[in-house]
Amino acid sequence: MNKVVKVLLILAFITSALLFGSWKVFNHYWRTNSTVNTFGTFTEGDVPTPTKIKWVEGTYGSVTSPISAFFVEVQLNGISDSFYMQFDTGTPQTVLYGKTINKLNEKYPTLNLTQSESGNYWLESADLKIGSARLQAEQLLARPTMGSDSLDSNFIIIGSIGFDAILNKKLILDFKNNLLTLTNKDINQPEYAFKNVEGANLHQFPILLPAIVDGEKVQLQFDSGSSMFSLIMDNQKLADLKNADEIDTLCCITSWGKSFDFYRRKLETNIKIGNITEDKPYVYSSNSM
Repeated sequence: MNKVVKVLLILAFITSALLFGSWKVFNHYWRTNSTVNTFGTFTEGDVPTPTKIKWVEGTYGSVTSPISAFFVEVQLNGISDSFYMQFDTGTPQTVLYGKTINKLNEKYPTLNLTQSESGNYWLESADLKIGSARLQAEQLLARPTMGSDSLDSNFIIIGSIGFDAILNKKLILDFKNNLLTLTNKDINQPEYAFKNVEGANLHQFPILLPAIVDGEKVQLQFDSGSSMFSLIMDNQKLADLKNADEIDTLCCITSWGKSFDFYRRKLETNIKIGNITEDKPYVYSSNSM
């Protein structure tokens, strides 16, 4: 082999190794910094108690889904009123909706937001209860522009529960019976039939699941806040799919208060996660990706 070719091959190998190593370091750094431990105290009853999942329908362009997003009933700071929060594993941090909390503060003085020197708003000494699970935080972040000061007394949404609520805990999502349980108890009991997904990573944000998409081995983020979509990817990856129908353009999806067009293609192959196979699903992307 020509000496110059050998040198080029060695350089190419070293460069590839450096890029791969750099990506692993960056990925570890990003996930470590995105993983927030908001709740310093977690307590629960003697027996894990599930809470009911409430699904909300959503319509986006010509697409209507009965499972657009799901919510759980919560108690905040011991108030017995019925509040709900979206359960969203795709966001790293639990947040309250500032407009809603400020309106509730007229009735409940303990729901008083304070502003820090950084300009952020917080609920001090927050106490959040989900079923029998109780999570306490010195501060809970509030987004001042989110929520509404016009409340539906039958369905008061006060915020979104993020990955920080399940950090170092066990989460049971029973979609067949629409039940959610958060616990630190032993769940290796006969009534639970768990099958491990080899290679899944749940210890940092985001939750990563190994999968096969369009014949390629990939890692997928599990985002319960995007429940109506079987799979979301960025626009370029959607365009690069080899075995899929033409791209449809649809309008519109709202994410954290902003509206975006979104796109979809129907796969001619399957998505496989563990032993579960989704046959020829739609795959989505949006300008927010």
